[in-house]
Amino acid sequence: MWCAAIDDACFQNLAGSFRNYGVEFACNFGEWEDGCDADAFQSIEDIASYKARKVYEVTGLPTIASGTSFEVEPARVPDRSNPMNRMLQNSRVTSGYRFNSVGDHVDYIIEALKPYSEPTRVTRFRSCFCFYDGDLEIFDYGELDCDIHFANSVRTFIPMSCGIDGIGKTLQLAFGLEFQGWLRKKVRDAMNGNESRISMQLRDRILKEGKVLPNNIVDVSAFMDSMVDVNLMDDCAKELSKRFESLKPTKILTVATTGLVLAIPMAKYLQVPVVYARKERNIVMSDTYKANYSSKTVGKNRELMVSKKHIHPDDRILVVDDFLSSGASQEALLRIVSDSGASAVGVGILLEKVYDAGRQFLSGFNIPVESIAKIASVKDGIITMEEEEGYTSVSR
Repeated sequence: MWCAAIDDACFQNLAGSFRNYGVEFACNFGEWEDGCDADAFQSIEDIASYKARKVYEVTGLPTIASGTSFEVEPARVPDRSNPMNRMLQNSRVTSGYRFNSVGDHVDYIIEALKPYSEPTRVTRFRSCFCFYDGDLEIFDYGELDCDIHFANSVRTFIPMSCGIDGIGKTLQLAFGLEFQGWLRKKVRDAMNGNESRISMQLRDRILKEGKVLPNNIVDVSAFMDSMVDVNLMDDCAKELSKRFESLKPTKILTVATTGLVLAIPMAKYLQVPVVYARKERNIVMSDTYKANYSSKTVGKNRELMVSKKHIHPDDRILVVDDFLSSGASQEALLRIVSDSGASAVGVGILLEKVYDAGRQFLSGFNIPVESIAKIASVKDGIITMEEEEGYTSVSR
């Protein structure tokens, strides 16, 4: 739940945009002013920041506030030798103007300057949005340059709309917000119940048979590495396939060999081929896409290679892997997809370590990331699973 302090006419646009990311607004405080004469000399960044901090101070909720300025560029001075241009040499006409708010005064100055200005004299509407949550402060902007002949205060809605779109995208990257993720979750919950039976089954196996090794490495070799529970992996693949089938992938890309335990049964349910990246070149791989990454498990840099004849520019690639930790290996696979000219449609994961930054690391690709089970912590050698809606957290 957030708050806002922007123009009331633009609030519904802001609320509607962020509702797609599962964010609701408790209230909007409007385009209020402190009434201080010094405001005229402040930047719109200072004004937006001040408003966001004040609203946060009152409500304790993350806040988005805005400030909008209006500018008129100085006019070109006409030929001074011509007596007919005497009025056009008046400094009140030729000077530039800047206001830290938009209202009736903007329309007044525009109408006053129009008769003495070139129709192409530039006016600028600039909106600044500031997000503040008590710790992080983020700015984004919207801007419109408009000939004075067409300018009026209503044009303010254009940079405001651009700014709302900009701050939405910036906060999406900053916080890993998922577009309409809440809607996909509701659909899954309606189809499968509030908590997937397979997810609970996998969590139980992790708690019963998983071990924490040095460097906080989670060992689940008892059922999905050295020894594979094929029935459990098949059920997990079926569950994960449902989440991606609407995206219509044409191929699955994974890493040999750990990712294959999930990728192969998923390919069966999605009816698509599996392409896997090798860590060592073999004799048939003459021309390859390559990407380096740092492996925490083996403690050194590794290289992934995929034959160029297996991925084509018209492919829609679903990346699948067993673990999401730092996100390095998945990011390397996504770089290979990008190099090939194909489109990445998502990342499917069996186990996600939410205490690492993997999901945030992949957020820049702007694709959905889905996992079956999430490990919240391995502190002191104890595996703690992330709490799901309707269930309490569990640990071993």
